[in-house]
Amino acid sequence: MWFSHTRHSCTSWRRSKRCGVKRGVEGTSMRVVHKILMKKRGVCIFITCVLALLCGCEPSHVLDETGLITVIGFDQLDKGLYRGTASIPVVNTLAKQKVQVVSGTGITLRGIVNEMDLQLDRKPRLGQLRVILYGEEMAKNGLISFVQALDRTEVGSRPYLAVVDGKGYDFINASFPEQGNIGMYLYYTIFKNVRGEQLPSPTLHEFLRAYYSEGSDPYLPFIVRKGDDIRVKGLALFRNDRYVDWVKPQQTFYIKLIRDQFRTGLFQTSIPKIGGEKGKKEQGNQKLKEIPIVLDTLSSKTETKLISANPPVFRVTIKIRTRLAEIDQKLNLENQQVLDQITQEISKKMVHEIGDLISFLQKRDVDPIGFGEQYRAQVRSEDLTKDEWRKRYKQAKINIDLKMDIIRSSITN
Repeated sequence: MWFSHTRHSCTSWRRSKRCGVKRGVEGTSMRVVHKILMKKRGVCIFITCVLALLCGCEPSHVLDETGLITVIGFDQLDKGLYRGTASIPVVNTLAKQKVQVVSGTGITLRGIVNEMDLQLDRKPRLGQLRVILYGEEMAKNGLISFVQALDRTEVGSRPYLAVVDGKGYDFINASFPEQGNIGMYLYYTIFKNVRGEQLPSPTLHEFLRAYYSEGSDPYLPFIVRKGDDIRVKGLALFRNDRYVDWVKPQQTFYIKLIRDQFRTGLFQTSIPKIGGEKGKKEQGNQKLKEIPIVLDTLSSKTETKLISANPPVFRVTIKIRTRLAEIDQKLNLENQQVLDQITQEISKKMVHEIGDLISFLQKRDVDPIGFGEQYRAQVRSEDLTKDEWRKRYKQAKINIDLKMDIIRSSITN
């Protein structure tokens, strides 16, 4: 028995030893294989990163050898030709001129840029393009081919588009000694008006979005030059991609009021004189029939509902909260009855002017507000085309319900 037990123990001990050795060898092998795989994995990751960097990098451009176009203007010539005029900042600090202006002609955007390239000692690039101007005559004949061409280039959807009074060539070639880089000056002029809620956003992306929409039309700033001054005169209105007319800043305010929301807007108007003391301004011995008023810190919310589909009837409810910043008449503004009368007069005038604007837009067959989009959103069963909407748009009735709350006054009595 003792021998049998000893034999069994020895056998078990040998077997365990062999298993232990085997496991040890297997463990060592696994560790070696793991290390090899980790090294290969690290090499693969390194190679992948290098390839990604090599593939993702665009060709580098030396600044001194690159002409960064900040503004370009287009005009239509005879025989299907177009002229492009670009302003390029001069990098050399010793140069007398701050910008270099170059023009090229062609039937396409690429052809125009190639002709510019032949006249420059630097390669023209569109990557820093900030503003694209269209001459009034070209805008009347349609812009979409050039807008689409620019959208396919390196400029992306960031640049602002605008229509100029006259020719883009004359505008960019004009001397603006105070502004220096005319491209950036134009960009910040438009940007300031957009941020100050005086203009709806006129980016390339917004233009294409409205153009492709079945229920709205594009709009762009209408810019004029007087001497060395540049200003936004109003809003250029389009039917599809063709410029048809423009409206003043007051009407631009109403378009934005219905289409978007105001957060900190400013509005100037005038109302008939109300009970109180005489106004400060007089023309001879004649009292002014209306008194100027300024509203600021204006916020709004607009809701558009379709009441009837055929013919279309809309009810537009506009809620405004604002502050009375200036009024050219001495009044007791702590008197709620006086404040209510001011509110009523302003509301009545705004409703009347909005109605006149909508009638004007319907006659010109343009829909920058986007009533067609509202119609399509609320009549989902119908596949409405833009042509079909235009027929219905002319017959549409739009009722305005405006509710104004002057929450406080910044005027000291």
